[in-house]
Amino acid sequence: MKLTLALPALFRPADDAPPLPELPAFNQILRYGRVAHLPRRPSEFYARHLWRGSLLAHAKAFAGLPPEQPAAFASPVWQQMGMHQASIVGGEYLHIDAEEAARLCTELSAFYREDGWTFHVVRPDLWLLAKPSESDWQVAPLPDVCGQVGSSAQACGADALEWLAKQTEIQMWLHAHPVNQTRAAQGLPALNGLWLWQDATGEQTADWVAASSPWAQFAEGEKIDAPYNFAALLAHIEETARPVSEAVVWLDDLAATVHMGDVSAYCDILESWETHWFAPLLGALRTGRVRQLAVETDGEQGGSLVLTRRSLRAFWKKRRVFRGTGWA
Repeated sequence: MKLTLALPALFRPADDAPPLPELPAFNQILRYGRVAHLPRRPSEFYARHLWRGSLLAHAKAFAGLPPEQPAAFASPVWQQMGMHQASIVGGEYLHIDAEEAARLCTELSAFYREDGWTFHVVRPDLWLLAKPSESDWQVAPLPDVCGQVGSSAQACGADALEWLAKQTEIQMWLHAHPVNQTRAAQGLPALNGLWLWQDATGEQTADWVAASSPWAQFAEGEKIDAPYNFAALLAHIEETARPVSEAVVWLDDLAATVHMGDVSAYCDILESWETHWFAPLLGALRTGRVRQLAVETDGEQGGSLVLTRRSLRAFWKKRRVFRGTGWA
C-alpha cells in the first residue's frame, strides 16, 4: 500500500515556532525521506487530496441546481476586523447546526429577491449562492483566508465593487439577526459574515480517503472518517477485505490551532501523532506493510517527504530534528 499522510498547516511561521516535544519517530522519517518542495495554498492542498474536478459542480449537483446555473460559494464565517487586517474563522469550527443554516439561507434569499439571488445549503458550514448571471470577480477560496488576512484577499475583476458591497451589506444584515442573538446567549461565536468565492478544481488520485474534514464531502472512491491511529486504519482495511493501492489519511487538527492561535494545542497534537501515527508508520515501512510513505503539507515551505523501506537503509544520512518551520 502506498500511503500519504496529508497534514495541512504542519509548519508554523519562523517567528511563531514554539519549543516542540520529542518526536523521535518523525525525526527518523525526516532523516530518511526525500524532500520535494512544492508551495501550495491551503485550497490547492485540499483540492489535491479531497475531491476531483470542479468543487462548484459537485455542490450544484448536491443542491439540485442545474449545471448551467451561475453560482458561487457563500461560506458563513466569524470575523473580527482590525486596522489593517481581519481575523477569520471558517464555519467548520463554529458549530453551525442545520436549522440555523436553513433559516439564514431562506431569509437571505427573501432579502435578495429583487436581485434574483437565492441561497442553498450544501452543508451547515458551506452554502451556495445562485445568481441570474455570472459575475466578474475573483477572490481567494475560503481555506486561504482563514486566520489573519489583509487587503490582498479582496476581490479583483470588473464586478469587484459589487462583491465588496454585498459582503458589507450581508455583514450588516447578520449583525442583529435573531440567530446570532441566540448563539450569543449560548456562548457561541456569531456568524457575522459570508465569504463569497467561486471554485477550486480538485486533483484527487487516491482511491481510498480517510478524512473527517467536511471538505472531503465529495471525495471519490472509498471514504471513511480519519481513524484515531494507524492500528485502527489497518483494522478497517482488513475488515473490508478490499485491496487498497493508494490511500490518503487526512489529519487537519493543526489547521484549527493556526486559526485560533493555539500554540500549546499544536505541540500536543504533534506529540499525539508521534505515538499514534509516526512511530507505527515507521514500523510498517520496516516490515513492508506500507510500501511507500509520503508526508505532505501546504504553505510556502510545503511539499512532500517520501520514503520507502529501502530509504531506511541509508545509514549515512545525517540526523535531523523537526523544528516546526520546514523540512530542514
